[in-house]
Amino acid sequence: MILSSQAASEVPAIIDRAIEQNPHAENLLRAFGPIILRERELAAGLALPPLDVSQIDREKLSSGVSVIRQINLIPDGEDFKEVALAMAAAVKEGLPSLADDMNRLGEWIAQGKIQPADVLKFSARHEEGAADAVWKTLPASPSNASFLMSLVARVVFEARAIEVAKALGAYAWEKGYCPVCGTFPSIALIEEQGGKRFLHCSACGQDWRYTRVSCPYCEKEAPGGMEYFYVENKTQESAFICDQCKKYLVTLYRAGHVLARDMDVSAISLVHLDMIMQDKGYQPMTPCPWNVLK
Repeated sequence: MILSSQAASEVPAIIDRAIEQNPHAENLLRAFGPIILRERELAAGLALPPLDVSQIDREKLSSGVSVIRQINLIPDGEDFKEVALAMAAAVKEGLPSLADDMNRLGEWIAQGKIQPADVLKFSARHEEGAADAVWKTLPASPSNASFLMSLVARVVFEARAIEVAKALGAYAWEKGYCPVCGTFPSIALIEEQGGKRFLHCSACGQDWRYTRVSCPYCEKEAPGGMEYFYVENKTQESAFICDQCKKYLVTLYRAGHVLARDMDVSAISLVHLDMIMQDKGYQPMTPCPWNVLK
């Protein structure tokens, strides 16, 4: 298991290169650039109480029980106030149109009227109803409040994913959802040498290997080959399609490891595929701020 999120110092160059390759995504990449950069900085420096990894059962992992369903990834006594305020500032820099809502949310967070840690616990337990009730009480649009809290969750869960990877090393995992946080992938990468497929989690930055003959979402198997959609003259970019669950997954092909790559930046740069596939009636395997287009 690996983390594909790049160090903060590498992010600007990776974004510039992505813009050169996909100029149609420049506005989106510029908007999310400050957000990705700040998230990387915070995740790398976040000091959390260590996990008791002895509670992680490898047999349960091998049967598809993710880490978040085995142990608590959100430590008690942490409020994540500073993380939330820092991410709100990054959102204002990249997406000025959201500044008013970020300012209002920042004021409530600073005053203790919003407890980011409590919202993260709802997210970790997949209690969407409880989270929705919180959004209705906030001085901002529910979608913008949810967006900010998803960024806070990314910082915390990425830090935890790094910790889990270091503690466990290699372990068996055969599911299409993330072994750490249980989220479905936002993008896949296929290595041209050997043909291995890796899935990427936008919620915690984890990458994991997954078979190429099965849909990650519904696990439909197609031993003769899965279906992919390509744009003309863009052979390194595609979208995996499943006609059973009507989900798609944007996919990159990589030959060698010469240039650093950030999978979140790559996913954003493929937004043209999101537009095409959603026009065709397919939905992404996991909604992200950049691929929810309708």
